[in-house]
Amino acid sequence: MKTKHFFLILFGITLFNLSDVVAQKKSRWSDTLDYAAAKGKKVVLCGDENFYTEVEQAPFVKEAAKKVTLKEVLQQKLDAEPAIEGTATVVVEIIVNCKGAVGSLKLIKYGDTENAAELALVNAINHAINQLPDFLPGKNEGRAVNYKADKLKFKTANGKITFN
Repeated sequence: MKTKHFFLILFGITLFNLSDVVAQKKSRWSDTLDYAAAKGKKVVLCGDENFYTEVEQAPFVKEAAKKVTLKEVLQQKLDAEPAIEGTATVVVEIIVNCKGAVGSLKLIKYGDTENAAELALVNAINHAINQLPDFLPGKNEGRAVNYKADKLKFKTANGKITFN
């Protein structure tokens, strides 16, 4: 009888831990806005599904035999956006998966939803990100990894959008 109880308890603990792992993985993306669907792409995390914020080689595209980084391409797209009146600050994280697809945008910090400048900034960021091309993926130790451009702080100043 004790052996039977032991196995039932062991089975219950295993089942509880497994459901907890599945719930954590599911909730990791529950508050993330996926913009890849708008571009007709299915973006998935690759490899070990870890994110790397620092890599040996950041994601880039080739333009005229030159490597242009994610941040440089994003700034080019933001420069093409219309000027924004007022001041606003938004912090986001952008993910480029190991296949080079820009997969997700997560708003980390934003202020007042009634602020017209902030709403215009969020819309401009969304539009710029939707126009990003596929990149050659970030690499760490010679293998393609999921890259996270963590906590990019976008600001408006004199109508221009800048970020760190």
